[in-house]
Amino acid sequence: MKKYIPILLIIICILISFVIHVGSQSQGKEITQVPELKKKILLIPLDSRPPCKKLVADNGRTAGIDILVPPGEIMDFYTLPGETARLKEWLAREIPKCDDAIISIDQLLYGGLIASRNKAISDDDIIAVGEFLKKLHADNPTVKLHAFAILPRMNPPDYVEKYQDRKRLMEWSRLIHKYDDNPLSETAKKIQELESTIPAEQITGYKEIYNRNLRLNIMLASLLKDGILTDLTFGQDDGEAYSLPNLKLKEFMQYTAKHHMANGAMSIVHGADEVALSILNNIVAQDKHFKVYVDYSSEGAATAIMPYMAISNDETVRERLAFHQDNIVDRPEEADYILFISAIEEETVGSRAYSAEKIKGYQQMGKAIALVDLSKNFSAGETLLPILINDHYPINSLIAYSGWNTASNSIGTAIAQAEIYLTALTAGDCSDAVVLSNINNLNNRICEDYYYLKDVIDLVNISLRKKGFTNVYDLDLEHNYKWAVDIMEDTMKQRLIQYKASPAFKKPFLVGNTQYRVTDLDINTFFPWPRTFEIDLTTKPRLEKK
Repeated sequence: MKKYIPILLIIICILISFVIHVGSQSQGKEITQVPELKKKILLIPLDSRPPCKKLVADNGRTAGIDILVPPGEIMDFYTLPGETARLKEWLAREIPKCDDAIISIDQLLYGGLIASRNKAISDDDIIAVGEFLKKLHADNPTVKLHAFAILPRMNPPDYVEKYQDRKRLMEWSRLIHKYDDNPLSETAKKIQELESTIPAEQITGYKEIYNRNLRLNIMLASLLKDGILTDLTFGQDDGEAYSLPNLKLKEFMQYTAKHHMANGAMSIVHGADEVALSILNNIVAQDKHFKVYVDYSSEGAATAIMPYMAISNDETVRERLAFHQDNIVDRPEEADYILFISAIEEETVGSRAYSAEKIKGYQQMGKAIALVDLSKNFSAGETLLPILINDHYPINSLIAYSGWNTASNSIGTAIAQAEIYLTALTAGDCSDAVVLSNINNLNNRICEDYYYLKDVIDLVNISLRKKGFTNVYDLDLEHNYKWAVDIMEDTMKQRLIQYKASPAFKKPFLVGNTQYRVTDLDINTFFPWPRTFEIDLTTKPRLEKK
């Protein structure tokens, strides 16, 4: 019997350690309530992807807003346009239930962003949309109509298939903007040379895209001037400093100024997918103007022009904060929150560590921090988040995190999430529910923007290509879609285990005088479209307060 005593003692010690561990993991009250939905806003999204629809709904929920979106069967699906006639019927039927409506003109007119790049429409179609909006306002005069439209990007439409033709058209687009009306200039000679190599019908079709968009934008500006629209926002899609789209934008601004259409209710911002979320922020915050201290990982990060952008990071930040009528302050002590922009290209761990120390300093000051984590090469090795995790920084104390696609997407998303959250916290409602909702939004972005877009997507694409599936932007539902989803789900779950095990994830944090801690996180993912470019991701955090 005596020989079994040591074994029994070991078992007892293990059980006692387990009980102590479980007790230490659950010392607070679990938060389960969600914000009460007190307001309803209708949304016609830019398209059916999660950034344009789900992201808006998730952040609306933080502020106690029910975002009403069209049923999936009438929305776009990848290259298949939305059913615009049925969308109009649904919008007219549902809008009386709402206080505001955020309306994508591209969805209403073309059936989505991708359709707007390729679908031919007539001036009669433009007029019809204008008449529809007039009737919508007449029938619902108390509902505020917040319209937004995306200016066409520089890239030629898909029907220009040959690489060399597309390359020549884009170069022609740049030179047309630079042309100085001197037919003997070097620029004029290059334009003539290019035009001799580009099929005439391609140039004609390319120019008509922007001429038609100019006519559409003038019609929308007239609706704003007449009070049909409450406000009107134009987003600039992927672009460059010199291009035919920017030249046409210049013509539009000159026209609106001449006809006194340019007022405070019309805005132009760089970005596309996140524009509806930025509009939601303005609705939620109303007349609240945040004081924001903006900091960068380096001087170069402020002046850097990231991929697919026409302006620098600092210009993008100032443009978006001006859209929200926020105030940039000179000292962090004066700020409602810190907006930290990390934009690193192959810098050393030491330089990223310096940024991490700055963020720790702001956190010790008791400042709320929104982190924009950019990467020129879309690589995890250029991002700041892993350094913060390794340093055991309380990741869940961040009020926003974003690092997806373009700089304008990320900056606009982080600002909107941060300000919707801070507004909701001061609204007098249940702060526990608001904190839980924002923790959900925060971890959605961390899991997608960092773990998927900076890591897992490459593993999925490499696996597909090794099996002979070279086109990762056109998955076959019968052959490789399910297999790709399985690879993505399994790898994301492995990354989630690592993330949840980190002290940075578990570390308590303060909101006001209340201490919270995230003790667990579940995740559900799939590809919303048959491509690997983005995922539909939902997290479910477990939050406790002490």
